[in-house]
Amino acid sequence: MARVAQVLTCTPEEKSALIQLSRSRSEEARLVERAKIVLLCLDGMRNDEVARELSIRPNTVGVWRKRFSEQGIPGLRDQPRSGKPATYGPELKSRILSQLEQSPPDGLARWDGGTLAQVLGVSDDIVWRILRKEGIQLARRRCQWEV
Repeated sequence: MARVAQVLTCTPEEKSALIQLSRSRSEEARLVERAKIVLLCLDGMRNDEVARELSIRPNTVGVWRKRFSEQGIPGLRDQPRSGKPATYGPELKSRILSQLEQSPPDGLARWDGGTLAQVLGVSDDIVWRILRKEGIQLARRRCQWEV
């Protein structure tokens, strides 16, 4: 026997926030999709109808219907995940930015990511990731044989 889905209710303020969220172009796509799921459920559609409308699985609709009924709009955002936390923090970011203010080692006209990582004793990847987040572009190393 099929289970009966929970009937969703919300305030007019929540509904307008959901509509705004479902039309957003700056929010994450999965959050926009979740808002659309809840809006269709609020209109009285069944899980399988919502799933067909949005080309998703009915289980997904059930998950977000339940989460919204328990937690409201904040429940549509992803929960913190388990796992190893980031190995770098604000102190590494400040070390990188302060090192950029220093003159580069002898023989270099300007800093590049590899040299910066080597001087600080961290990986190239972390240096480039932090610089990208800060919107800083450095010269990349070029092959000495390029013409």
